[in-house]
Amino acid sequence: MAISTIYMDSGILEKAGEIYSRQYPKNIRLENIFQKPVFMLLQKALYNSKFKLRFHPYKCKYFTSKSKEMRAFISGKYFKSLIEKILNLKNCKIKHEIRKFEHGNYTLLHDADDERPGVDFIIDFSKPTKSFGGHTVYLSQKEELLILNPSPNTLSFVDRRRGMMSYTKYVQHRQKYPILQAAGTILE
Repeated sequence: MAISTIYMDSGILEKAGEIYSRQYPKNIRLENIFQKPVFMLLQKALYNSKFKLRFHPYKCKYFTSKSKEMRAFISGKYFKSLIEKILNLKNCKIKHEIRKFEHGNYTLLHDADDERPGVDFIIDFSKPTKSFGGHTVYLSQKEELLILNPSPNTLSFVDRRRGMMSYTKYVQHRQKYPILQAAGTILE
């Protein structure tokens, strides 16, 4: 898997780790994570994947898919190197899914699932467009902490500690293209 060569540089990754650690909540967004031709191939393959609806009226409505290419990348040495050098985590368990949000799709805050704290990641394969929903919001019981808008060819890490929650904003009918992401959690 060909990530951008800039993310092979130890100095860049060390600086990214410092930025990640200084934010509240700890977070960072890496722009142009894949080399452009690789990103275009992955994006096309994911858009052409077969998706299955995941729906529960009080929890979520969006589509999921599987991708052997993304599974290989997420379990591969490049992604694990980013986790180790930026997040300072080793030997972690990673769970993920391919998500597609179209008009009318969303996730809601709920306490039915007992989510373990961890570091959430989103690799965005969306096409460039003005966003009409579909952003991921992180909040505590008291305040909104962070909003991640869809942005093509980015990798975002967010440290979701106990007491933090997240949801994906309802996608409006004016959204031109679906929002397509590989998203998951790194468990310590």
